[in-house]
Amino acid sequence: MNQWLLYGVLALLPLAALSGFLMGRKSRKGKQGNSLSSNYIKGLNYLLNEQPDKAVDTFIDLLKVDTDTVETHLALGNLFRKRGEVDRAIRLHQNLIARPQLSSKDRNTALFQLGLDYNAVGMYDRSEKLFNELLADPVHKNESLVQLLNIHQLTRDWDDAAKIAEQLQSSIGVEQTKPIAHFYCELASQKRQEGDIKAALANVKKALSINSDSVRASLLQGDIHLQQKNYKQAIKSYQRILQQDIAFLPEALPSISEAYHHTKDRTGYKNFLDKSLELGAGVSVLVELSKIIQHDKDDRAAAELIGGFLQDRPSLKGLQRLIALHIEHAQDSAKPSLQLLDDIVEKLIARKPRYACHNCGFETKAIYWQCPSCKEWSSVKPIKGIEGE
Repeated sequence: MNQWLLYGVLALLPLAALSGFLMGRKSRKGKQGNSLSSNYIKGLNYLLNEQPDKAVDTFIDLLKVDTDTVETHLALGNLFRKRGEVDRAIRLHQNLIARPQLSSKDRNTALFQLGLDYNAVGMYDRSEKLFNELLADPVHKNESLVQLLNIHQLTRDWDDAAKIAEQLQSSIGVEQTKPIAHFYCELASQKRQEGDIKAALANVKKALSINSDSVRASLLQGDIHLQQKNYKQAIKSYQRILQQDIAFLPEALPSISEAYHHTKDRTGYKNFLDKSLELGAGVSVLVELSKIIQHDKDDRAAAELIGGFLQDRPSLKGLQRLIALHIEHAQDSAKPSLQLLDDIVEKLIARKPRYACHNCGFETKAIYWQCPSCKEWSSVKPIKGIEGE
């Protein structure tokens, strides 16, 4: 007997013992004893002959469904699902539900477990149907709403996800405005890809009405206006980020610069950057402002701006910009060293993540509105400090 089969046989021994115990109880109550005994022996034979699959089915059949064994069936089903034997869990729960003598309470519990089984193998259409049925049951309503919300997110059914999240918020009183706003942003992105700009803007507006602090909605609205060449409207949308979460401003900077360029409002752009720094914007805004100072004045003025900032807020990105400003004016003997230092800083910046999840600590170089690790919405934020903004 190989090692894994031995483990399987050992795992089945408690089930065999339980079946034997229940068989003994039943045999004392009636004339079923001989039949049950023969099936019990058959199960043991399967076990001894290294046929654990058949043994499991035989022992499960011995567990007649009544008030004494429902919890045993449910526990076994849960165990099978956790061990990855979902087909057995499904068969067991289906068998349980089919019993006419099952109480309404136990049936609903079995239905919920069957829904979890279907989820485990990606049969979301079947699990969705079961969880929708259980919404009428006060005991399982909230758990079913949670499962339905997860299903709609996995299947990217954002319209239904928003509706279920609203029901969940009303039912359990837990704030769902952030994820709901993201669901409408997802819908807006879909409509934009389909070329339905009117519907895209309507969904963005809906997102902002639900969560006025949605940076994603402002970015998306600004991008749509920029695409439509509504530059002033785009700027207005992007500027909202200053009050929503200024840490995300670097995400919009290239687009803001483009919008101001098309409006030929260079002074307005500089004033916007000045205001952003006053409100606590990070080094990306400083670097952008230094380029304007460099153009309007000279390299020295730009270097002084960067140097003053770095004294209070050290930053690799700021240091790289300062090195670049000094290389052109350095003596020939110093240029190789400065260039080497610039290369080292650039490699350090390239290796470091730009974002981190405040919920689970997941780090990434790309922005995610939903953390890929913990699945939390709006938890991934730009990293601040010497290695970030």
